[in-house]
Amino acid sequence: MIDYLRRIGIEKDLALPSIAVVGDQSSGKSSVLEALSGVALPRGSGIVTRCPLELKLRKLNAGSNWTAIISYRDVQETFTDPSQVEGYVRRAQNVLAGDGVGICDELISLEITSPDVCDLTLIDLPGITRVPVKGQPEDIGDQVYRQFT
Repeated sequence: MIDYLRRIGIEKDLALPSIAVVGDQSSGKSSVLEALSGVALPRGSGIVTRCPLELKLRKLNAGSNWTAIISYRDVQETFTDPSQVEGYVRRAQNVLAGDGVGICDELISLEITSPDVCDLTLIDLPGITRVPVKGQPEDIGDQVYRQFT
């Protein structure tokens, strides 16, 4: 039913269900999304997901090409190479949250259309942080709590 509602464009007027991945910092949230989407997301130690990422997967007919559109603030870029996802997401996070380990509550939207995905919307949130790492503000745990709860 959700797939049908998306095909007829109802999500422009009505928010359809999404799956949000929530948990502690470095607990594997992004890895779960990678397994579902088939694309590599930024990896590393400490806080890697620094902005909420809305990952929209849209199934196309067989024979169609893989395409992605990343959107944030006034930026919208289209690309056709799945190996570029990580770089585009990192660049978006750096624009929104600055270089380093800061966080931001501004949304990055990544829409992937491919014959190899199912119609699904996933939300990756920054991990719950209790202890700041080098370069993070002392109140990083409070910032995450305030921005994403």
